[in-house]
Amino acid sequence: MTTLVLLNSSLRLDDNPLLKAPAGPAAAVVVLEQQQCFGRQYGLYRCNLWRLKTQLQAVQALTEALAQHNIGLIIRFGDTRSELLQLAEQLQADRLLASEPTAPEEYQALRALTPALALELQDNNSLLGATLRPELGRLPDRFTQFRKQLEPSLLVTPPQRTQPAGDWLSPAAAATYSQQVILQQWLGNSVPARWDETKALARLKHFIWQGQHILHYKDSRNALIGEHYASFFSTPLSLGTLSVRRCWQQVEQFEQQIEANESTYWLKFELLWREFFRWQMRKYQARWFSKTGISGKADYTKPNLNNSQQHAFANWCAGNTGVPFIDANMRLLNQSGLMSNRGRQNVASYLVHDLALDWRLGAAYFEQRLLDYDVASNWGNWAYIAGYGNSEARPFNPIKQALWYDPDAAFVRQLLPDISGVGKAAHRPAAHARLLPQWRSWLSEL
Repeated sequence: MTTLVLLNSSLRLDDNPLLKAPAGPAAAVVVLEQQQCFGRQYGLYRCNLWRLKTQLQAVQALTEALAQHNIGLIIRFGDTRSELLQLAEQLQADRLLASEPTAPEEYQALRALTPALALELQDNNSLLGATLRPELGRLPDRFTQFRKQLEPSLLVTPPQRTQPAGDWLSPAAAATYSQQVILQQWLGNSVPARWDETKALARLKHFIWQGQHILHYKDSRNALIGEHYASFFSTPLSLGTLSVRRCWQQVEQFEQQIEANESTYWLKFELLWREFFRWQMRKYQARWFSKTGISGKADYTKPNLNNSQQHAFANWCAGNTGVPFIDANMRLLNQSGLMSNRGRQNVASYLVHDLALDWRLGAAYFEQRLLDYDVASNWGNWAYIAGYGNSEARPFNPIKQALWYDPDAAFVRQLLPDISGVGKAAHRPAAHARLLPQWRSWLSEL
């Protein structure tokens, strides 16, 4: 009997144990889940065309990389359960090998395949693999506790140089079961892939070794725009074109061979934040999509906005709130699919605390727009800012933040070229802009 190997969240050859020779015949598969591509939540599409094309480019690159090892990739579009069961019947498969997901809906889709398929999950995309797996019941709900428990003895599972081997379905045979034509139609004349595995590994090498930008990461990470202020590993990590264990290993090797400082530590610190939210998502599952998050009684009521709230939300999405610092960050998101961590914290706080809107609307809009969308990090961070996650509410003063992180308004002017005001005065909010009363005293600084 055949083993189906689902590569949805592991679109790479490097450090991918799924590609180590399965017992008996095997078929590599990617299913583009219809609901994740074209479904809606709270009236918003879950994925925009730009993010979808980024994923499709990574799938296409994996198809070509596997073909060099005479491995075909079957690409299907639709309901994950239905597509895999149909393939299992066609290929006489009795087993499914897949990366362990973090989102509850993905767990549900895979578990629904049993008993038709024996299910084996491997955690390919976490630092804490099988040997370091934490007990969910004893998992701390505060990041600092989580970090302090891990750091003294943390030995991340070393990444593997995977050499695909085994009795795989060939590219020619896979083509008879694949909907590759749909992939080509969707990609059309899109720009060259930016975050396939080859480019992800090149970015890793450049940021750490060639440019040594990692040495200044702790200082540069609060910048708002640029090529090297951040690692930009988040997009390939979310796509699965880059191994988080490879990232960790490369940082540690750099520390051993070149230099270890606060900045090199801080990149590992941020990878631990990612890890924390992954395990928190597995612990609380669907609670992360409740209005009350993981605090209080679960409330899955959908957001219900009046006309004024709908208008406020639309302006926030479009970058038309009248607060230049907020609007510049939102327009950067809409234009590029990216936003700095500092920007994300501020626009999230503004939606939740200044506009008093349901935090889940912001999380859903980020899901649609972010090229580096990661279910656990996105929903976990939004709940965190709102006070329904792993911390009390975290309101940010957008005027104070603008003066600290964009003192000469260079960032705001770049994204809002028609803004008036000289120097820091460009941060002055429009008359209609909504601000919490306690922030207004800062207007005298402009």
